[in-house]
Amino acid sequence: MPLPSRYADRTLIAYAAHADDAIASWSRLRPSTLLREFARQLPRGAAVLDYGCGIGTDMAWLRRRGFAVEGIDGTAAFVREAQRRNPGCRVQQARFETVSLPTSVFDGIWCQAALIHVPPPLFRDQLAKLRRALKPGGLLAVTLAWGRTRAFTNDWIPGRYFAGYSKSEAARLFRGWRIKRLAVVNHDGRQGRWIHVLVSANPAGRDSV
Repeated sequence: MPLPSRYADRTLIAYAAHADDAIASWSRLRPSTLLREFARQLPRGAAVLDYGCGIGTDMAWLRRRGFAVEGIDGTAAFVREAQRRNPGCRVQQARFETVSLPTSVFDGIWCQAALIHVPPPLFRDQLAKLRRALKPGGLLAVTLAWGRTRAFTNDWIPGRYFAGYSKSEAARLFRGWRIKRLAVVNHDGRQGRWIHVLVSANPAGRDSV
């Protein structure tokens, strides 16, 4: 079976099997510098989507700062935990490859360590979906894994699909966006080496120069 049709099934099965471990681990995470910068650049009371919200810790951090937040995740146990942490907020269980997003609704979309599970051939389709969901000039913040791994892993949550990128590869992915931040960081918000990306959707679809 080709990779694009099975990456999500195996990844979601892995998370479901190790949900308790993931919840315990992610409950200890602290807000990254990217999350703080993302929040600073949003308008007061902004509508924010946490795409791949996990257990909802970042959602809760944004909610406490007055933003109107909602989340999407593919793992039922994570959705329940995110709902518990964010009472009254909409948290939807859905898969990235099939979920439909409204058009021009969000001031910002936050995507922490979630699109790392999308194979590179499908990455631009996800970016196009997120761009349509943003208001003109809206902000998108994404953390990507730095490195060369593109495989089903055998780590503490074995069986997940995981794709890493170099800084130059990440820059190419976001051509057509206005890049505000693109930096490689170490152990910032999560263990490991990450690429922090903060971009805006240019009005009327105009590309960056």
